Amino acid sequence: MAAIKNITLGILYGLWDSIRGMTLVLHIDDEVNRQNAEQEHRQQLRRTDKDRYERARRSPSPVPSSAAAMIREEYAKQAEENADERTLEKILGKKPTTQDQQPQGEKKIAKKLFKCCMLNGGFTWLSIVLFESALLPTLKFCLTIFYGAHSETLPVVWGWLHPILSLLFGMMWVLPIFMLSKIVSSLWFADIANAAYRVRKGRPQLIPGISKLVADFLFSMVVQMLFLVQSMLVNLVPVKYVGSSLCFVHLCLLYSLYSFEYKWFNMGWELHRRLTYIEKNWPYFFGFGIPLTVLTNLSSSVIVSSCIFSIFFPLFILSGNEAKPIVDTTEVSLRLFSPVVFISNLCFGGNPWSKANRLSAMQRQQYELQQRQRLLQRDEQLLKQRKQQYVQQQRLQQEQLMRRDRSHSRSQTPQLGQPHRYAQAPVFDAGRVRDSSTSSTHSSNAPSINSHRPPPYYGSSLRGAAPLVPTPVPGAPRAPLTPPVIRQESGPDDWNL
Repeated sequence: MAAIKNITLGILYGLWDSIRGMTLVLHIDDEVNRQNAEQEHRQQLRRTDKDRYERARRSPSPVPSSAAAMIREEYAKQAEENADERTLEKILGKKPTTQDQQPQGEKKIAKKLFKCCMLNGGFTWLSIVLFESALLPTLKFCLTIFYGAHSETLPVVWGWLHPILSLLFGMMWVLPIFMLSKIVSSLWFADIANAAYRVRKGRPQLIPGISKLVADFLFSMVVQMLFLVQSMLVNLVPVKYVGSSLCFVHLCLLYSLYSFEYKWFNMGWELHRRLTYIEKNWPYFFGFGIPLTVLTNLSSSVIVSSCIFSIFFPLFILSGNEAKPIVDTTEVSLRLFSPVVFISNLCFGGNPWSKANRLSAMQRQQYELQQRQRLLQRDEQLLKQRKQQYVQQQRLQQEQLMRRDRSHSRSQTPQLGQPHRYAQAPVFDAGRVRDSSTSSTHSSNAPSINSHRPPPYYGSSLRGAAPLVPTPVPGAPRAPLTPPVIRQESGPDDWNL
């Protein structure tokens, strides 16, 4: 039940968007003119800025006479505005200036729509209507007067004359005018679609590559022609109402493809993406194509139906450009384009089951795998380079920090081996003090030569005072440094504290 509800809503929204988007023709020209005016204003500002820059470069100092002239012109304008009298010349002279200041924008898209209607409805369709409704009945009436109403020769003459005249009229007038109108209308359709796309989306983004663009265009034409033939073949199904219903669904999707193709083409979508998008969201596009399908089925003549299509198709281009399709209304994809795509692939690429095509497909897959592997290798190399750069940066930062710490430590503490201006105090040695104390306590029983050794020097008794050490005279010879004499204390082995 929910699936049926979603499909119905998709169809209704598509129908509403196809009708609502036609109102864009009423104000699209105003938006185009507004955008052109803004662009022209920006260009004018650039030109004025450039002129000011050139003038400033030529004459850097202001000219007093020009400033005085500008002040005089302003006073003259104020005097004219505040004057109690006015002349007819001033009134007539101001009208074109006001018209120039507020110009009326040209209705280009509306004119092209009107030309499409006149070319397809005025010349082609009207000529067919006049030929079948006025010329042939008048000629038959003249033959009836000439031969008589009850003549046996009249049906024979009319039976030969009517098909010959219809064939000549179709070959000499209808077909050339129809082909010419199709070519001219296609150019106008493209202009209308591009103008509408620029108003809503901006600059078109076409398919990259001229060869790819031409191939997509040709393949799209073949697919559309084959799909039209498929809709005619489906109409021949002998079951009542089934064939006509399937043909109606085919035409709705085909006309939706026509309407949205200009927009998707400007967006850079390729044909397979356009067809897949329609097949997945077929309820919306089925509803969108209902009005144009109903209008073209009003007449049984192919020429008249084509004329009706050419008259109303520009409005559906605007609707397709304005519409926002509703997606994900159903999970069932209606793959009606798959048979014609398969036939088109046969026409362009040959038999897909042949050995050559299978080999080419395998080669294509191998090439794609190679491309992917190359991309992966390139990404890995880039990652390695970035890691190496990061490690080098970290190493440089660590070296800079170490150098900074070393320089800071050197500035705070002096290094060993460097000469000092003043003699430094000896370092306090706790082991030496302990040895001296033990030797002094146990020297009563075993006197030795070192018993009267002077106490160690601990520095000055005053806290913070400099040590009283004689300063060597600069330039005087220094005494050689003798290694310290290590004195061993005598005594029993158990005297260790």
